Amino acid sequence: MRKYLSVIVFLCVIFGFTIGSAVVPSKKFSEMEKRNLQQKPKVSVSSVVKGSYQKKYEKYLSDQFFLRDKWVNIYAQLEKNTGKKEINNVYIGKDDYLIEKYSERDFDDELQKMNVKNLALFLDACSEELGKSNVTCMFVPSKIDVLRNKLSVLEEDYDGSKIVERVRSKVKNKDRVVNLADVLKKRSNEYIYYRSDHHWTTLGAYYAYQEYEKLNGRTAPALKEYKQKVVFDDFLGTTYSKSHVPVKKDEVTTFSRGDEKVSINGNNGEFTSNSFYFEDVAKKSSDRYQLFFSKNTGKIEVTTSAKNNKVLLVLKDSYANCFIPFLSNEYSKIIMIDCRYTKMKMKQIFRQYPEITNVLVMYNIEKFRKDTHISSLQMSLEELKAARTKTNDKDKKDKDSEEDIFSGLVSLD
Repeated sequence: MRKYLSVIVFLCVIFGFTIGSAVVPSKKFSEMEKRNLQQKPKVSVSSVVKGSYQKKYEKYLSDQFFLRDKWVNIYAQLEKNTGKKEINNVYIGKDDYLIEKYSERDFDDELQKMNVKNLALFLDACSEELGKSNVTCMFVPSKIDVLRNKLSVLEEDYDGSKIVERVRSKVKNKDRVVNLADVLKKRSNEYIYYRSDHHWTTLGAYYAYQEYEKLNGRTAPALKEYKQKVVFDDFLGTTYSKSHVPVKKDEVTTFSRGDEKVSINGNNGEFTSNSFYFEDVAKKSSDRYQLFFSKNTGKIEVTTSAKNNKVLLVLKDSYANCFIPFLSNEYSKIIMIDCRYTKMKMKQIFRQYPEITNVLVMYNIEKFRKDTHISSLQMSLEELKAARTKTNDKDKKDKDSEEDIFSGLVSLD
């Protein structure tokens, strides 16, 4: 009787999940994995003959399997319980930290050489035109370079910071190229990176702000002067999505001194706000990091209440999003450009904003090494000078032709 009961239970499970997969509507997007799911493919003679239909249908069955998310989590938990230290290129670290694994094999050396060359030429041109003390480049390390204390195993001795030295070797003003690993390693026991996401926390960004102020001859307000507000305490980010290893959920915190008055204009009016923080947008998404400026986008103008006529151009990736609010009292205007989401070239930007007085380049090291859009920084000193002296008629023409400049893409980076 027990033998028959086992068979009956087995058949019920198999048929139950089959029926469940067939009855439950297909999901288009997995919030847990941060990716689009395969939909049921359309059958045709050519797709069957080529084999593409079979491959897509197999992927469809896998993606739409009944209660798939729960089974993926159960599998990841079993992997962790067996003592596995790495799942899907994510290290399972101590204290619930999930740390992306990197290898030199992940990067194209020719692309890196071009990125270093283009960035160095851009920094040198800006330093010559705007003044050496007004141009800064800050590289943000990934967790693997800072939180070695959270790792019990490291398959190879990876060091992302070498790329910073390559940039320094190419620029004239080496002291303004900053490797923030030196700053953050001293704080590795603090909550400076999210456990489940690749980004740094607002606290990590604050320590970078301290370094930025020190570099510019200023002193950052003490940490105790900021009111810290935990906006979300349920964040599970990108490294969780890659590994599915259950970890303690992250907190997303804002820092405020109470005197930040700003006006936000994204992509020439596509979205506006009077706050750095987009709580409603982040609440509707599983990506709580969207709290900071809502998304990665081509251009964001920040107008502050500062009356010093200092205008900062920030060339950045998503790591800068929680850093920028610290600068609200330092510049009267901040122009944020993400080269991945705009077709604008540097010549166009300086032509449109000849009032720029300062430049900050802020990139995560690994994102910079892989970015295929750094070529948009190409600009000689002569081109920069010419861009800043164009006539108003030319400026107007450039602004009028910006309709298709912004991609409007939302990145999960």
